[in-house]
Amino acid sequence: MESTTSSIESVTLEYNSAINNELFPIQGLPEEVLEQIFSFLPFLDRKSASLVCTTWERLAFSPGFLRKVALKIGPPGNFIHKSNRRYRNILLNRHVYSNFPFQYVLEILDRFATDVESFQCKGHLGSEQVCMVLSRLSNLQQLIVGLDFRDWHTIPPFLQVQTPGPLNNELQIESLNVPNVTHLSISFTNSKDAMDSMAVLQRLAPQLKNVDLYSTELFIPLEQLQFPKAEVLKIGENLSVTQNGRDLRTFFAGFKLLKEVRLDCVVEEIGIDLITKACSGIELFEFKVPRFNSIPFHLLECLKYLKTLGLGPVYEVPANSPICNPLVSVKNLSMELFECEESCIERLRHLLPNVIAMDVTLSIFPDDDWTFETGLKHICRNFRELQRLVIDDLTYRNGTLSSLLDLEQLDQLEDLTFKGIDTQIGNMPTNPLLKRFVIHHPDWLSDEDLLELARKYPNLRYLELGLGRRVSSEGIAAFKSQLVNCVVHCVPDPTGCWDPIYKNYIDELLLLNRNWFPRP
Repeated sequence: MESTTSSIESVTLEYNSAINNELFPIQGLPEEVLEQIFSFLPFLDRKSASLVCTTWERLAFSPGFLRKVALKIGPPGNFIHKSNRRYRNILLNRHVYSNFPFQYVLEILDRFATDVESFQCKGHLGSEQVCMVLSRLSNLQQLIVGLDFRDWHTIPPFLQVQTPGPLNNELQIESLNVPNVTHLSISFTNSKDAMDSMAVLQRLAPQLKNVDLYSTELFIPLEQLQFPKAEVLKIGENLSVTQNGRDLRTFFAGFKLLKEVRLDCVVEEIGIDLITKACSGIELFEFKVPRFNSIPFHLLECLKYLKTLGLGPVYEVPANSPICNPLVSVKNLSMELFECEESCIERLRHLLPNVIAMDVTLSIFPDDDWTFETGLKHICRNFRELQRLVIDDLTYRNGTLSSLLDLEQLDQLEDLTFKGIDTQIGNMPTNPLLKRFVIHHPDWLSDEDLLELARKYPNLRYLELGLGRRVSSEGIAAFKSQLVNCVVHCVPDPTGCWDPIYKNYIDELLLLNRNWFPRP
């Protein structure tokens, strides 16, 4: 206690002396104070501060700050041996040469062995390579291996890694000791890779808490995998689409603590029935049903703790759907809404009466009478208690939205996010309760528009502006003079060239793309 008091007094004396000399000696601050100051800086600013001196470099990239920083492994070089940073996240990019030496990857992992908590390989690794990685990272918590399925067809997979030599695979898998690995994400694109990795999956399965499996074909014997400690499960593409109910029943019966299920694929009703009966403690459930099938709300009644529901594409909620009691526990709803009549939205509201947060994408095909404004009106009329709304516009139209005044019916709204909304600030209603506003594409947003936002949202505490804005630092300063407690975050442009001319060019490309490749 005495040492702490004396330290505070010492810092106070230095501060008063600096004030008297009209100079503040920041280099005289204790390191823990400097580190606290650095914690308020964005990553790029902290990186700039690290160039001042070796002390600042060490503090700006201390282990605590490296939790959200990843080391991307590129072609072999000596740069990594000159750094003293202890990286906790390692990323192996797939944009590599075909003769990229895997031994170099192992050398880097050996260098950071006990510090690494996450290893991600954007490409294929065989079971031998996975074993070599795991055997070096005793404190690993997250392992992500496999292709990024969103663009795997455009970039060749990482297939030609060079291994140090033949290994006894079975013995290596049995000797694996990575007790801290609780998060596994893995993608497969052919049966050989999947079957080759089954032994590793079975070895890790009993300790995993977060499981993410993706496959492009039906070749994973799900019934052979058991995840008794898993709380989060995500399975995509064809992994969960099977006509064999016995296999699904066996697979889901192995979960004892499952709370979150994300099925990034189309699921038949039999699958939803088996999942909900086997895992009644689910709190988050996301799934998609076939195009002309009704959403089986009646099968969700047994999920008494369900809070978040993701429905995927919603075309209609038939009046002759099976009788179902309202799902009163659901607070959060996400969906992609197509040309539904208001009666369908009314039925949806009856089934989900307590929804207060919604993430909705409005999708309208060309020549449809059902417009974005129509969908927004139906939502605002029926879900008036919304406190949070994330809304995206995937309609096929030109020009800006003429009005968003239906939002004024949401008299409890505090959090609003626009993703693909193209509108003028003057078309938006006032809201004295709104505290957080995010707009991903603030096309031509000017300094005058910022002041209009300050008038419309007097209690705003956070404003995030994406690309396409035309605001200046002076405009932001004027905005903050009106709302002194509001944080303004301008998302940086990764290309560094997001000017109005480039923006117009991109808009034209997007318009051409919509005309050439209409949605099915």
